[in-house]
Amino acid sequence: MTKTYDFWKKVRIILPIFLLFLLFSGKLLFGEELSTMPVLTRTNVAHRGASFLAPENTLIAYRIAISAGADGAECDVYSSSDGVIFLSHDKTAKRTLGGGDQNLTQMTYAEIQKLDAGAWKGKQFRGETVPKLDDYLELLKDTNCHPVIEIKMEGIEQPVLEAVRKQDMTNVTTIIAFSENVVKEIRRLEPNICVAWLAWSYGEESLTGTPEEKAERLTELLIKKCKELDITILDLGHNILSAALIKNLQNAGIHVWCYTVNDVNRMNTLLDWGVESITTDRPELLNEIMKTRKATKK
Repeated sequence: MTKTYDFWKKVRIILPIFLLFLLFSGKLLFGEELSTMPVLTRTNVAHRGASFLAPENTLIAYRIAISAGADGAECDVYSSSDGVIFLSHDKTAKRTLGGGDQNLTQMTYAEIQKLDAGAWKGKQFRGETVPKLDDYLELLKDTNCHPVIEIKMEGIEQPVLEAVRKQDMTNVTTIIAFSENVVKEIRRLEPNICVAWLAWSYGEESLTGTPEEKAERLTELLIKKCKELDITILDLGHNILSAALIKNLQNAGIHVWCYTVNDVNRMNTLLDWGVESITTDRPELLNEIMKTRKATKK
């Protein structure tokens, strides 16, 4: 009798504590609640435009992406020496602009415009110029393909936001960046814009095991990072993803996007796992896959 009484006495003490733990488990495990920032889901994001078919970060690449059914188009931006925000993935002209190792950020936009952004991809693209961010936004405005702007250098957050606001596109634009400082500054300057942090790898190099085996520890690391940056979207290199990691993050209120995926089987696997957005050089290919998947579900 005494043992039974002691047991239920312990239950009455422990049960309320356990229920409180369940109620506030998110806070106890991960700190304060996640950000309530806007979230836009663009499932098919054209990487630097339709960059498999056309020279990356050029207006023709974005026109093709729109035609291919992409619902998002990613670009990369820097600032010229005279303060013009322009599109380029690389900081130098060597790879895609037919130039040398000169730093594009130390050139005026007029000097950058003289470079050929298309010839490296094929003679049919010769004469393509480096667009301004304004040109890119004007092209996408009033289409079903929305801006996804990767800020490549710190200190240009304000002019990037001004360009977006000028086109009245804050509610359809996503800003992404590898730089934590950029993400924090965008969150400070414009709480009403969608923001994602980019990471190709994050701590998993020090972890042992398969992606599935690493998922629990990675979940902890990535949730902590989201808290620090006040965001709810991660745009991750697809190589570190697993079904378990995606499920864990989504259960914690974090949206999982990924890049850069051009393989059909990998696209299908990631969609099966529940990834919300795929950035690809082949938006036309991903569009066909998505159509097929929808038709199959009917």
